[in-house]
Amino acid sequence: MHILCAILHLFGHSGTHSRTLESDASVMNKSNGTYISLSLATALTIALAAGTAPAQDSSAPDLQRVLRTLDTDGDSELSTDEIQAASERLTDLDADGNGEISLEEMGGPAPLRGTIRRQTVIRILDRDGDLVISAQELAEAGRNLARLDDSGDWRLDTSELGTDLGDAVADDDATVAANPNFFRMNAWVEKMEGAILPGEDGRAFKGYTLIHDSAFGYHNANRIYLTDNNGAVVHEWEPGPWQYDAAVAYLLPNGLLLRTVSKHDWLHMRAYPVGANGTVQLLDWDSNVVWEYEMDVPGKHVLHHDVEYLPNGNILAVAYQGFSEEEARSMGWDGEYPRHPRRIVWFNKIVELQPNLEDGSTEIVWQWNSWDHLVQDKFPGRPNYGDVSAETGKLDVNFLREDYVLFNAGQIHHVNTVEYHEEWELIVLSSAIHGELWFIDHSTTMEEAAGDSGGRYGVGGDLVYRWGSPAPTRTGTLHDAILWWQHDPNWIEEGLPGAGNMLVYNNGTKRGRDGMHHPDMGQDFEQSWAEIFEIVMPTDAGGRFDTSRETEIVWSWNRDGSEGYFSPFMSGAMRMPNGNTIFVNAHNKHIIEVTPEGERVLDYRVPGPGRMYRIYKYPVDYPAFEGRLF
Repeated sequence: MHILCAILHLFGHSGTHSRTLESDASVMNKSNGTYISLSLATALTIALAAGTAPAQDSSAPDLQRVLRTLDTDGDSELSTDEIQAASERLTDLDADGNGEISLEEMGGPAPLRGTIRRQTVIRILDRDGDLVISAQELAEAGRNLARLDDSGDWRLDTSELGTDLGDAVADDDATVAANPNFFRMNAWVEKMEGAILPGEDGRAFKGYTLIHDSAFGYHNANRIYLTDNNGAVVHEWEPGPWQYDAAVAYLLPNGLLLRTVSKHDWLHMRAYPVGANGTVQLLDWDSNVVWEYEMDVPGKHVLHHDVEYLPNGNILAVAYQGFSEEEARSMGWDGEYPRHPRRIVWFNKIVELQPNLEDGSTEIVWQWNSWDHLVQDKFPGRPNYGDVSAETGKLDVNFLREDYVLFNAGQIHHVNTVEYHEEWELIVLSSAIHGELWFIDHSTTMEEAAGDSGGRYGVGGDLVYRWGSPAPTRTGTLHDAILWWQHDPNWIEEGLPGAGNMLVYNNGTKRGRDGMHHPDMGQDFEQSWAEIFEIVMPTDAGGRFDTSRETEIVWSWNRDGSEGYFSPFMSGAMRMPNGNTIFVNAHNKHIIEVTPEGERVLDYRVPGPGRMYRIYKYPVDYPAFEGRLF
């Protein structure tokens, strides 16, 4: 038997079954529970490596069919006439005459469903991301294609199209198959599966799990729903317009859903670094938007990543603040971002929003901006010149170098989490680029927050404390770091085991098996590992930090990397009332719950496309459920 046939037989693929190109089989490594995404394309990789090339199939995907249909003269560009004729030309692909272009009529599906959306042309035509060009999208084809004309020359060249016909192989099956990380990062399962499904182990904490899908790349994923102890959906909210990667959702005790969304499609949002969403909303149980606030001005600022609901009903929100290259250089920045022609340098700010649920208005009552707390030692004549190692309450504007991080896209800090401690009046921010947690005094006035004096801790808006890596303050190197592209630091709430301590999801990106920093590693599933740990900060009862003491890791899971577990981005963890800890691997929606001893009591993947930034599991007696689920 040919090797390819044997592999297809092993994974249950039938050469004549129409679903073989859409299906992924997930195989569980029984020793450690690690998922390995396998599909037809993976089988092709193995077969090709063995020297057995599969025969060409006339039904194989033709992923650039749409672009070839539009490019009538075959010059790999779209002229004004070709753009204007787009609706008519695309109608030729409507083989069944139903007025829309299906995935199959576009030239798909590929081994990994959604691969066809790697092409800019498909993403701009299929605006809602459902892998169908609807009748309305078909009618608007020319107008939407014209939006890609960045140069304003009334034609679309290969850079604006995002691909050219001469590189058609870039989207074919063999190329995708030859990149196993592509499948690890983007393959999804059609039904819940795993070693320990909900309801199978009685040691798992009993509650309702909030599932929040987000993505708008190869797939559009925007579901928000609750599942019970057996994994059944018990409630679902209407999705937002667009929920890009790093969108968040929280179910508040009052029954409102706090979430971030975007009102704009990907073409608008590509002006920003990763994680931008722009809008925060409060929804009631029936999905009515009772309040929303939008901060989304290209080149100026946009909400991104996280929000935090405060005890007084206000909301802390993370935002990118844009500055021109000239403005950044006036503050001693000497970096380069050659891949970003807009030349915007993005810093971070935190805004406190005061919602008015009666009239829908919003007031910004407090804010903090990293721009106000920069230090540099390269240009003595600039206002923020100082000693980076001595002024540890300030942020070195020149810490970032291109080879240090992924996803930086013109940003300096990449703050991905905001968390609040009411008693201590402390905000904690997670800067993935710096590999640090930053603690900021929230008791300050806005004027004090822009300076370095005042407030409960006496340092204004300077950092009260920082932890995770000595490299940003030059008191050590990147090899000495503890945090590696970390996410979701959160204080363990009162009444829970470990109350007052902090959980951190430490992604481990660019950390090698030797524990050292490797700038060229990228998203290396073989060498990197993620871990979850609980830390005790060196504070007194009033929240004041003692820098003579060390932050202590008092509990961890996968600290030594022996679980074969890695998540290159996003992800989060939460402590349960019974002492268990639940966490999610964002890129494949893999949920694990472990006992205090580290034994798995849940281990499964959530079905459907997209990512899953955070995981929240609420007790059955959570106030939000009273009168709603019962």
